[in-house]
Amino acid sequence: MKTGDRVKPTVVPLRRPYPEIALGALMFMGCAAFFAHRASTNDRGLILNGIIHFDPGGADTFYTVMALLSLGIAGLALAGALRVAQIKEFRILVGPKSVTFPAGPLYRAKEVTVPLDRIVAVETQPAAKPVTLVVREDDVAYAIPSRWFTGGWSAREAAEVIIARVRGGTMS
Repeated sequence: MKTGDRVKPTVVPLRRPYPEIALGALMFMGCAAFFAHRASTNDRGLILNGIIHFDPGGADTFYTVMALLSLGIAGLALAGALRVAQIKEFRILVGPKSVTFPAGPLYRAKEVTVPLDRIVAVETQPAAKPVTLVVREDDVAYAIPSRWFTGGWSAREAAEVIIARVRGGTMS
């Protein structure tokens, strides 16, 4: 048995981003309602930044398209909330051979597992006041927002644990 096999996994609990997803969905539903109302009551046309001019019919089409786009984005937010709810354990698991963490709300996979030997960089961005933990695997970068961290963990502390494990340390 190798030394790395005896290392206990480190669990970093994360908070599910329901408030942010709900706020985004609510804002885009409001945008959809606004544009739908403008499309149904418009009688003037529209001038965008003094460059693009729409007659009343063109403005109705523009407002309708904007309403549909806003409604689509709100639907994606609700689908993202459903996707986050399907993840059994919302956490980062730093094991002896890999790191597992939740994928973004709209990724195909629910969780991402990156073998430690494939990790080329672990960083917080920006470095001064970490907003995001970034794990880089070859040509792919995975981001974990710092607002997901809870339970006394910060993005910087999680990065240190992952870096120690990649280097062969047992920091937990």
